Amino acid sequence: MKTENNNYGKQKNYIQGIDGIRAFSVLMVVAYHLKLPFAKGGLLGVTIFFVISGFLITRILLPEIARTKTIDFKNFWIRRLRRLLPAILTMVTALIFVSAIFNRVLFTKTCSDVLSVILGYNNWWQIFNDVSYFENAGAPSPLTHCWSLAIEAQFYLIYPLLLIFLAKFRNRKRNTILITFILALISIVLMWALFDPSKDPSRVYYGTDTRVFSLLIGALLALISEDGKVNSEKTTHYWDVIGVVLFVGLLYMMVMIDGYSSFLYRGGQAIASIMTALIIFSVMSENSIFGRVMGIFPLKWIGDRSYSIYLWHYPIILLISGGKKSSWWIILVEVLLTGVVSAISYQLIETPVRHGIIKKNIDIIKAHPRTRGERRRQIRTIRRSIKTVFVITIIGITAIVCIAFVPREKSLNDIEKLQVQAQKAKKLTEQKTSSTNEKTTNQDASKDATVAYQTDEEILESLNLLLIGDSIALGATDEFYAAFPNSICDAAVSRYTTESFAIYGSYVNEKGWNGDGVIFALGSNGLLYDSLGTLREMLGADRPFFIITARAPYASWEESNNKEIYEFAEATDNTYLIDWYKASEGHSEYFVGDETHLTDEGCKAYIDCIRAAVLQVYKK
Repeated sequence: MKTENNNYGKQKNYIQGIDGIRAFSVLMVVAYHLKLPFAKGGLLGVTIFFVISGFLITRILLPEIARTKTIDFKNFWIRRLRRLLPAILTMVTALIFVSAIFNRVLFTKTCSDVLSVILGYNNWWQIFNDVSYFENAGAPSPLTHCWSLAIEAQFYLIYPLLLIFLAKFRNRKRNTILITFILALISIVLMWALFDPSKDPSRVYYGTDTRVFSLLIGALLALISEDGKVNSEKTTHYWDVIGVVLFVGLLYMMVMIDGYSSFLYRGGQAIASIMTALIIFSVMSENSIFGRVMGIFPLKWIGDRSYSIYLWHYPIILLISGGKKSSWWIILVEVLLTGVVSAISYQLIETPVRHGIIKKNIDIIKAHPRTRGERRRQIRTIRRSIKTVFVITIIGITAIVCIAFVPREKSLNDIEKLQVQAQKAKKLTEQKTSSTNEKTTNQDASKDATVAYQTDEEILESLNLLLIGDSIALGATDEFYAAFPNSICDAAVSRYTTESFAIYGSYVNEKGWNGDGVIFALGSNGLLYDSLGTLREMLGADRPFFIITARAPYASWEESNNKEIYEFAEATDNTYLIDWYKASEGHSEYFVGDETHLTDEGCKAYIDCIRAAVLQVYKK
């Protein structure tokens, strides 16, 4: 993850404790993407990086603005591009070659995201990119994590302009602090207001306007501490204690709070940002013991390479394990490979370019040598530069050819068939809804008296169940109606768990449904939030409630959703488990390429799993 380091290591006011904060943050992000159990909220590491970036970049700009009332944007952006682009281009190029050979699905997703990553608008590309649900199935794009780099790039473009504008007025510092605070507050409110758990949270999670408050909070810290007056010797140790407590609090949030929790969107991210700013303030004093501990060599080594680690870890994880939960030895391979590749990138690409090797070589080539030694040095530099440019050109052309001509492949090859199936299932459900409600009244009177003498098929035929599902259940609609001819399957693509309330309410209040039980077949597209408890209450105590566990190995919420389902079914009366996760374990033949949606054999097994659980209840 990118945080501005510039030449702080050579400056007197270099803050060594930031290296440790950065190191812990990137490690938690990596752990989150590895699906390690102690990093449920590891994506907060990105929030911490935003604060650090906002602080450091503002801290770099303020002295120049104080002296000149302006910013040398040419020099500023040359430094930013030298810091950002070489590593990104190297990572993207390597990813194109490797994925084209070993994983065409990831290659296809990489190609669609390349331009947005290089030009710094990947976050908005992910928000507005009109790609169907089925095309997005399976592992995410290996460039998805670059959304945060895009937000930083946009901040670097806009915020310096604001600083220059405010520098034209009297009371520059006071006005800048006030405006920055107001903008941060607006951003926090926007995240709170725009977040809706019943909808895709991408707009809130990736939006520059809804995430920039973390960078602005970092900028506020830089503005407040602009005069260089930080903790005195008397207060340093008090701030050490505060910093340690807040740091432990941040780690607690990353360990215990799920990364998609409503709390994070409704104040949690802002709290984490403020805590980070206070932690940075606590280590700013040269006398800070906490700062010295956070600056020890192992943490500094990781912190210096945090940008490289952030860039490389996600493509490596997706290429090796697809982002699914893996065995310990695969995780070890992914971690070691990330460390090695990041170290090479940092040493051979980022550091030389950041220190101006390109300009130095150009100056040597353009110089007029005065001695034979200088002439030999110039010739060596020219030869080396020609070879380097030739190799880079060949690699670049080859990468472009790969993008243009290597065949693409999607997780779901038969997307059109799935979409047609969705339309067919919708019409069939509408027909079933009207016909099923008419039959229910006639069947209710005799059902209880005869159930003991019915066969399994007769029991299932007599039931009027309502299945509320997503695209997994949608694919098995025909099989569902074959097993439950008088029940209803209301399933749709990309349906969120909290949509179940309105769906159930519409059946009861508008369509007059008064059936025998509800099957909850959601949980693959997002967190459960309060869906289970709310829907259970809406059903009433007497109506059976069946809950299907999720099989979505690429989703970060699969494990937490299933855990909640197990616990809820165990603890709640008249609530029953349909364990599709367990029933499908080890059966790759049940799934298409995304390992979530069902093959014909998978549809049959899915309905058999439901059938067995329902019979077990109604035979009693």
